[in-house]
Amino acid sequence: MPSKQFLRIIPLIFWLFIITIKLIRIIPFYEGEELVRSLKTISITTPLDIISFAFFYYLIVPRFIYNKQRVVYSFLAILFFAIYGLIYSSVYYLTDRIDNYSDAIMIYKSSLGHTILAALYAIVLGLSVDWFRKYQKTKELEKANLVTELALLRSQINPHFLFNTLNNINSFTTTDPEKTSFAIIKLSDIMRYMLYDASSDKVLLEKEIDYIENFISLQRLRYKENDFVKFTVEGITAGVIIPPMIFLPFIENAFKHGTVSVKDSIVIDLSIVKHRILFNCKNRVKKSVGVESENKSGLGIKNIKRRLELLYPGKHELLITEPDDDFIVNLIIDTDEY
Repeated sequence: MPSKQFLRIIPLIFWLFIITIKLIRIIPFYEGEELVRSLKTISITTPLDIISFAFFYYLIVPRFIYNKQRVVYSFLAILFFAIYGLIYSSVYYLTDRIDNYSDAIMIYKSSLGHTILAALYAIVLGLSVDWFRKYQKTKELEKANLVTELALLRSQINPHFLFNTLNNINSFTTTDPEKTSFAIIKLSDIMRYMLYDASSDKVLLEKEIDYIENFISLQRLRYKENDFVKFTVEGITAGVIIPPMIFLPFIENAFKHGTVSVKDSIVIDLSIVKHRILFNCKNRVKKSVGVESENKSGLGIKNIKRRLELLYPGKHELLITEPDDDFIVNLIIDTDEY
């Protein structure tokens, strides 16, 4: 797509192209006085055509595009056609190209063709440039809206997580001060990550893994059987970058709606294979009314689906299934950003 600077010099490029074509049409086929005469004609007519073009390109066409006083500028365009023929004839007379009235009439009529052609050049080029400018503005607006929407989605995830975590800590503040202290330390690590790292568009996968481990540690504190979560990481994580908190909504969902026991474990697998990130999360679904629909359509799940659509269009696969009483999330992200 042409840049704004390039669009500004398109008229100059266009006329350099026209002049080149004119020279190619005469230089190989004429010589001597005939070549000199043809070059002189080009040197006279081209500046006049450029003036006609500039009048329509910079004055008339923009007014018609933006609906500004069309009647007035239509009159100016007609007046220009009438007067500019006289200017054409005068220039030919002053450069000794003509010396009588009949030749002047002929040049006047010929100038109308030149002016009409220059006006058509201006109209076609002006409309084309205007279309490119509008297209660029549309793309810039779409990009700005994308950034805004992603920021909004991410801001919705943070309060959702904090609300759940604070509730978890509150559940054992009066019964186990040691756990409370440990949980506050973990929460401070999480807050530090959210404030300083997750505010960026991308983070190192290694930091995201630490964040997930801190989250799981907080969740384990709530239960006697703290081995009910199996979290494994395979592959080389060094240098891999991802959007922050891209996996957490699925993990939160597993704790919120899954049964908690060693027998019915929450299994979370994360692996890196070449340029693919494979994430799998499995939990046993609680037997309660409305859980199935909430599993699939909760705020966190909806947000992460939208974030994936915006961040990895055509470069991710998200499959959520519920075989038997299990809830399984399989996410594949294709990325070349490491």
